Formats: sequence, C-alpha cells, structure tokens
Amino acid sequence: MSEWRKREKVYWSWGRAAAAAGDYSSRDLTAFRVERSRHTLGSEELFVKPTPELLLAMDSATGRYVDFGGSAGEMCAVLQRKFEAWSFAVVETTAMASASQVLRPSISFLDEMPDEFDVFYSSGTLQYLGKPEEMWREALSRTTRFAYLARNAFSKRKRITVQTSRLFDNGAGPVPEGFEDMPISYPHQTLSEAAVIKIADKAGFDLVTRVGDRNGGVTGTNGKVYGADLLFKRRR
Repeated sequence: MSEWRKREKVYWSWGRAAAAAGDYSSRDLTAFRVERSRHTLGSEELFVKPTPELLLAMDSATGRYVDFGGSAGEMCAVLQRKFEAWSFAVVETTAMASASQVLRPSISFLDEMPDEFDVFYSSGTLQYLGKPEEMWREALSRTTRFAYLARNAFSKRKRITVQTSRLFDNGAGPVPEGFEDMPISYPHQTLSEAAVIKIADKAGFDLVTRVGDRNGGVTGTNGKVYGADLLFKRRR
C-alpha cells in the first residue's frame, strides 16, 4: 500500500479534498467490505484483537458499547463472546449499517449514535470526517464511563489530503471472489492530540492511558504525522 500512499496530495481545505476524492461510502466499497467480513464469521479473533487498554474499559458485568466507524462489526463480535451480558452497537454509514445488520444480527447497526452508552470506541475513523472535533464532543456528551480513540493520525499542524489505497486493502479477512482491485480515494485530515485531550477535559474526562507510536491510523510519509491510542475515563 505504501506506493499508493505516496500519491497523496495536500489540500488547503476539507471541502476541496472531499471534492477531489471518491465517495467513501460508495456501493462497491461497501459491498466488498461486507462480503470480505462474511468470510470471517465465527473466526473474527484471527483478524481483529482488542487491545489491553480497551479491555480495561469493560470493567463491569453489563454495559452498552458503541463502535463508531466499526465496519461490519468484527471487533464487536470478538468482544460479544467475551462479555455476553453487554449490548453492542456499530455506528456506520447508512449503506454499511444496512448491509451489515443481516451479517451479524446480534449486533445493532446504526447510522446515528445512540442517546447514551457506557463505552465509546473509535478506531481510525475521526480523521476521515469533515468535522472530527465536533463529533468527538458529541460522542463524549453521550458517554457515561470510558472513551477510547485508537489508530489516530495526529500532527501539530493540520494536514488535509486525499488518501488513495487499493480496494483490497480495505477490511480484514480473505479477499472474496467476484471483485476487481481498483484505486479507492477519500479525504483525510490529521487531528491535534492536544485539542482532543482538551475537549475531553472540558467534557469531564481524564486521560488515563496513552499508548504512543501506534501508527495504524497514520497515512503517507510525512514524518510530522504520528499515532497514539488514548483512553479517557469520565470523572465521578
């Protein structure tokens, strides 16, 4: 994928980047991700693994867990087998949520966040939103206990690009038959780690765990962009 990431262009605004990119929720991409995920049913643990920090947030017998941008629910499926008394919901695009509900009916698939939940989890998603800080504030306002941001793309100065990868680089599991590999493009922007922490503090959350150098959300070759996972806990 590195040869494709090098083709990223830098834009002055999110609007220009979005106009230059393809539709992230396009029909072809959604169909591919769902079909690829179908091949992982019952064996999701082979492809996705919850981090120790995430498991720390699951510190009660029951709770409500939301995965914002959770694709076809692979991570929720893994956690559901470990925490059977919890409820699990994935927030995705309307197309992705509709297609995934049939795949994993024990998980709720929504195109909007529920009014309230105990644990908010988002992995490599905020950097693909036009207003990530606004979404972060909204998520925290609905979170009662823990919020965990994984696979982040941070930088001190905002960097807006059009990220290009191959279709087959999306999702996890065996590549299904019947699809042709092709370039997929979507807008991407870095976030300020300091701003993310400040927003959480104002919302009543403390940063309890930071794991640096987790670069799963970093794209391109710019050395000023870095990754870190952040776990926040609401103050009592």
